[in-house]
Amino acid sequence: MIGKAFLYVIIINAALFGCGDLNSVPIVSAQLENESLLAQDTDLKIPVSPPIIVGVYNFTDQTGQRAVLDRPTSEMSSAIPQGLSSMLVQELLTSGDGKWFRVVERETISTILNERKVVVAALGPDVEKPLQPLLLPGILITGGAISYDRKVSQRFLGLGFASINGRNEIYSDRVSIALRAVSVQTGEVLESVYVSKEVLSQMNGVNVLKIVNSSTLAVEAGLVSNEPVSVAVRTAISAAVRELYVRGLARGWWRVDESPKKRPVT
Repeated sequence: MIGKAFLYVIIINAALFGCGDLNSVPIVSAQLENESLLAQDTDLKIPVSPPIIVGVYNFTDQTGQRAVLDRPTSEMSSAIPQGLSSMLVQELLTSGDGKWFRVVERETISTILNERKVVVAALGPDVEKPLQPLLLPGILITGGAISYDRKVSQRFLGLGFASINGRNEIYSDRVSIALRAVSVQTGEVLESVYVSKEVLSQMNGVNVLKIVNSSTLAVEAGLVSNEPVSVAVRTAISAAVRELYVRGLARGWWRVDESPKKRPVT
């Protein structure tokens, strides 16, 4: 009888290893994500006035949260991606087909100024106006990720019958983004946008425990899916950029065509 139970274990292990080979994840090629997350938002009108010039300053991780790792090692990884400024610049450049904002570089302005000095020195004093003047933004955009709260909600369901147990668990973290638009001329905070986004994780699992004569047979399987924090942060930034555009329209930063469209004559 023990030999029969041992045979069951061998068959199950062979099936599990076989499924692992069949369901192995192939190497995925890189994907371009140049399109804004607001590309499918058709409720907002494209302005007929020129885009406003803005600069991004110090849009950083201000949460201080560290990543929770499954490995029993001590690492200093952050819970929030560190490329927040790059995400914000991407959304500002691509939102509204690039007709909302015109972004100038400010975080690496010292590098740009040094390079301009090198160019001027290389061309010599005989060249008139070797470089165009830098664009001056009227508005600076600053802020960052200000909070990351873990397991703000948790839902789970378990069911067992005849030594077969199943479990479903869903929990969500929450990341919050604050974005400020500051006037360069006066230093006044023109607008402040606060956006929160949930980061979802889900686990489904089943386990079977059977007594085969005097031996115990256990089988367990499960699936875990986690929403990438980078996607959640980028979604929150996109929502903040959209809200900034809506408020900017009310302030008159842009001009849109309000005339009704004429229907074609048939």
